[in-house]
Parts: sequence; structure tokens; C-alpha cells
Amino acid sequence: MDAVSTTNPPQKKAGREFWNSNPCGGQWASYREFMNWYHTVEPYMYDAVARHSWQGRRVLEVGCGQGPLANHLPSLGAIVVGMDMSDASLRRAAEGKRELGNDTLTLMHADAERLPFADASFDAVVSFGVLHHTPDTDGAVQEVRRVLKPGGTATVMLYRTGNPKWWATTLLRSWGHARDRRRAKRDRIADRARGKHGVNDSRGTALLELFGVPTLKAYSNREALAMFRGFSVVEIRNVQPGFRRMADIIPVLRAGAPVLGWIDRRFAGLWGFYQVIEARR
Repeated sequence: MDAVSTTNPPQKKAGREFWNSNPCGGQWASYREFMNWYHTVEPYMYDAVARHSWQGRRVLEVGCGQGPLANHLPSLGAIVVGMDMSDASLRRAAEGKRELGNDTLTLMHADAERLPFADASFDAVVSFGVLHHTPDTDGAVQEVRRVLKPGGTATVMLYRTGNPKWWATTLLRSWGHARDRRRAKRDRIADRARGKHGVNDSRGTALLELFGVPTLKAYSNREALAMFRGFSVVEIRNVQPGFRRMADIIPVLRAGAPVLGWIDRRFAGLWGFYQVIEARR
């Protein structure tokens, strides 16, 4: 099916084209290597799902990308549907499914703003780092609520405002857009990152997201709470300020990785760039 929403279709089309040419996380020699890398750089995601029991639960992942979580949840006993708007990402997720032998994982092409499922279809919905890239984030959150069974849980990560990484991201994107306007060429910095690192290099994909992704938003904890209206219980934890991740992208910082990791742990609540929202319908 063609799952592009009628809401802001040019922006949706640009987003799909971006993720098709830039699957998040790059490409690795084997899917197990990719999974190991993801556990290292995004540990908060696996910590978040470890808080719950998944045995026998029917789970939807909205925006599964290359499948680092969709291919992890079956090992915890979940029956998983992973959906994404990027065909390239889904192909790589399918490669992982085959390599890991995940028979309880189904992958499909769909849009977060128009989930192709009946009301109350899932015991749980997860979505990490996705809904802030769709034009109608609020509508996507309400779609998550719609497809959850009563008592079902949603675990969603959104980017958060009011922290050093978001300030730096906003400044750098504004600078990049200003350069594009001055040089009369779009995505010039993103293209340079693509040429230097390539779309299959994890550093390159991180830089491409910073400078090239069409839709990039962030929300305060208060704004996130407002979006999750209608859920009975909502808890928000701020995690991963992002200093340690800089050492993976900027080689000169690698010697200081342990210190940067300590800063991430020490100031997660105050400076966390990610907000993990856990909500019960």
C-alpha cells in the first residue's frame, strides 16, 4: 500500500526519501554487529523495554527503522509487528530477521499518522526516536492510543528541548540552512557529510540526520504530557544528554569517552536529550 499521509504530503515524501537514502545506523558486515553497536550507543532503549514483561504480548513498533528493537523483542517472547515508511530500512530489518531467525516478527510499510490497524489491536506500542520526525506528532500519538488495548502500554521516545544537545542541534541546523540559502544549494553540509563518511558509516548517518532530515522537532516534558492526554497514567524520564555519543562522531574526543559517559549518567535528568514516555491506556 502507499502509506503517505494526505497531511503535508511534500514533507512526508521528503522524509521518506531521506530515510530511504539514509537508513539510521548505517550498514554493518553482519546484523549481529549492528545490534551490538546499537546496544552500546543507545542503551537507554534496551533499559526501557527491560522494565516490562513481553512474553506472549502482541507489540507494534512504530518506526522500526533497521529493526534494532523489533529484532530484539522476539527474544523476550513478544509477537512483534514492525512498521516503517522507509523501504530501504525495512529491507535491512528483514535481513536481520532472517539472520536472527525471528519467526514472530512481521515487517510492513506504513505511516505513523495513519496506522492500518483496528482499534485496540495491540497489548503494547513502542516507538523510539521517530514521532518527532513526522509532521503531525500529536496525531501520531493519538493513533498510538487508538490501536492500544485498554490497559495497554505505550513506550515512546521524543527529543526534548531545554538541554545542551538540542541547543547545539538548533544552532547547527540554522547555520546549515543559512549556508544553503547563501550558496543557493540545498543540503550542502549533508552532502559533504555523505561524501566524507558515506551513508553506510554510523558517523555519516548521524551527521546526515543533523543537517539533512526534513522534519526535526523537540518538546518539553510539559508539552509531551499534553500530547499524551487521554492516557490514564503517564511517566516521563529524561535520559542520555549525548556527550558520550560525541566521542563516536568526533575522533579527537574518544580519549575522553569515559568522562563524557559519566557526565551523561550524572546529568541525565537535567540535560537528557531524550524523553522516554511510558503511558497506559
